[in-house]
Amino acid sequence: MVTKKKKLEPKLIKLLKNKTILITGGAGSIGSELAKKILEYPISSVRVLDIDEHALFKLGRAVNDSRLRLLLGSILDKDRLELAGNSVDIIIHTAAIKNIEISEYNPIETIDVNINGTVNLIKMAIKLKPKIFINISTDKAADPSTLYGSTKQLSERLIGWAGNHVQPSTKYSTVRFGNVFESRGNVFEIWDKENKENKPLSITNPEMKRYFIHVNEVVDFILECLPITKNGVVFVPKMKSYKIKDMASKISFKQKVIGTRRGEKMEEILLTKEESKRSVEYDNMWMIKPFHNS
Repeated sequence: MVTKKKKLEPKLIKLLKNKTILITGGAGSIGSELAKKILEYPISSVRVLDIDEHALFKLGRAVNDSRLRLLLGSILDKDRLELAGNSVDIIIHTAAIKNIEISEYNPIETIDVNINGTVNLIKMAIKLKPKIFINISTDKAADPSTLYGSTKQLSERLIGWAGNHVQPSTKYSTVRFGNVFESRGNVFEIWDKENKENKPLSITNPEMKRYFIHVNEVVDFILECLPITKNGVVFVPKMKSYKIKDMASKISFKQKVIGTRRGEKMEEILLTKEESKRSVEYDNMWMIKPFHNS
């Protein structure tokens, strides 16, 4: 069966034509799919910056396009960032330490990458003046209970500050997602392995709920937000919330409860009560206005 490609959006064709795009963490689950989708448009080039050499190699083998640039480097390396960002029109920042358990046991490294790395990118953008800067965040940034969530909340605040207090030539926005089905290291990878080994699926709490979204929906939403980017706003797509036990039951009814992990909540939220007061609701999203514009 041949899958039909979605028709390219005219607004995006105009916006992306002859543009150079930088994706940080671009060899990851979201970044790599985003790069592939952007290559469908008449861009000049898409630069993928990542510290994972093997992931860059795999992406390069999967995509046969001379407009794809594979850049090995870290967002903590200011000199590398400046080279990567030279003459870039759009920055999409997906790089982060996102595993909750790893971030809790490696707080200094998590803060360094998720906060200082974002600061480095903002400073680079101030100097090089791209037209658009999109920061990718998580629902765990809304009323955070984990270190990961706290660092992403602070990165959202940094982008909001840059959007409202830095030069107007660059538009800074954040896009906030829930759990991505196809992301590396997610619970479905664990369940798939357990199921293949005929083991019960590990569940933290059967009544726990999480928002889920497919990676292709993530990519489409990021691209949808590009033409409507406004300084300091946070875009939040409307997502479905699922009970963990219901998601696991689609794979196997053989399950074991292992207990909640440090900092985990029974249910995440997409917006805080305070944010909802300064948000505008659309059919498929909320747009949270920055503090001083509410």
